[in-house]
Amino acid sequence: MPLKAYRPPEDPGLWDTYLEWLERALKVAEAHPTTLEYLAHPKRLVTLSLPVVMDDGKVRIFQGYRVVHDIARGPAKGGVRLDPGVTLGQTAGLAAWMTLKAAVYDLPFGGAAGGIAVDPKGLSPQELERLVRRYTAELVGLIGPDSDILGPDLGADQQVMAWIMDTYSMTVGSTVPGVVTGKPHALGGSEGRDDAAGLGALLVLEALAKRRGLDLRGARVVVQGLGQVGAAVALHAERLGMRVVAVATSMGGMYAPEGLDVAEVLSTYEATGFLPRLDLAPEEVFGLEAEVLVLAAREGALDGDRARQVQAQAVVEVANFGLTPEAEAYLLGKGALVVPDLLSGGGGLLASYLEWVQDLNMFFWSPEEVRERFETRVARVVDAVCRRAERGGLDLRMGALALALERLDEATRLRGVYP
Repeated sequence: MPLKAYRPPEDPGLWDTYLEWLERALKVAEAHPTTLEYLAHPKRLVTLSLPVVMDDGKVRIFQGYRVVHDIARGPAKGGVRLDPGVTLGQTAGLAAWMTLKAAVYDLPFGGAAGGIAVDPKGLSPQELERLVRRYTAELVGLIGPDSDILGPDLGADQQVMAWIMDTYSMTVGSTVPGVVTGKPHALGGSEGRDDAAGLGALLVLEALAKRRGLDLRGARVVVQGLGQVGAAVALHAERLGMRVVAVATSMGGMYAPEGLDVAEVLSTYEATGFLPRLDLAPEEVFGLEAEVLVLAAREGALDGDRARQVQAQAVVEVANFGLTPEAEAYLLGKGALVVPDLLSGGGGLLASYLEWVQDLNMFFWSPEEVRERFETRVARVVDAVCRRAERGGLDLRMGALALALERLDEATRLRGVYP
């Protein structure tokens, strides 16, 4: 029987995608129906109107959101997205997915997400700062290191996190670094945070390839999406002995069958906003001859039609919802290794957890200590997901979903229902 679920008042977007996966997981997860009803309804949805004085003296109103999905396993944790496409339905879906990802990685967090419908590149630095601070001020009573911890997402960087931390701290009257993660090191940011998402994805891929007997030495890699995560994936792939033959942005792709000089490509891209050259249309990168295809751009980038072009043996979904369900079904049917974002996309969340722990204790680890804890947790997560998948005869996504739902079910059962 279909779940009785929350329905956003506007385009449901990613919330519907989340519900579709939740419905599928009902058949394999050992979880009580009441827990699943909880997970079909966000705990708190906040919609904000954000008036900001622009540089020309006029006032402009922006739309903002913050959704807390579930807190059964700990305080909410989730990013802040600055993008014109931000909606309540999208934010709710990202918050719910964060709940599941935290449970897969066995972290003491619930899921949250937030954002502002804005193109940050269309604002001056001063206008962007005023907008971010206004957004934070509206949420001060709802966020905090023990309730809802914010982090960077699309369009938000270390500077945005610094503004959020400062606004919150000035309002409550004391410096609180733990209210955000992904902030500059000088303000309590952790070592290794910048490239954690990319490193995590490659560590997961290496562990899974070893289990399947795939040799990644010299493997050709295509990276679709060249933001902070995609760039980190490309760099780590090269350092680990793989050959990055193509990278792509929304404008097109750069291809070299002998392998790209990743550092040189990224240097040009970061300085100009453009690849050194465009050899391919954006959608053509999916069909390139390669052993590994990494999805590090937006949700839904690889759909059922595009999946039929894929020649890679392994498809690594680093971006949330990078694969549509139809695309995943097709790839699994042809025997490809599909690494779901719940597993490969957890490096950033894990790094945020390590940063949060250090902030709470005001005691910071060396880069080597951070790396050791990071690698140990990733190895443990891969093993747990694989064992759950093998026990139920499931693919990796369904194994991760079942594991997450069963952990959430245990926490929800033990806590009970507050009268």
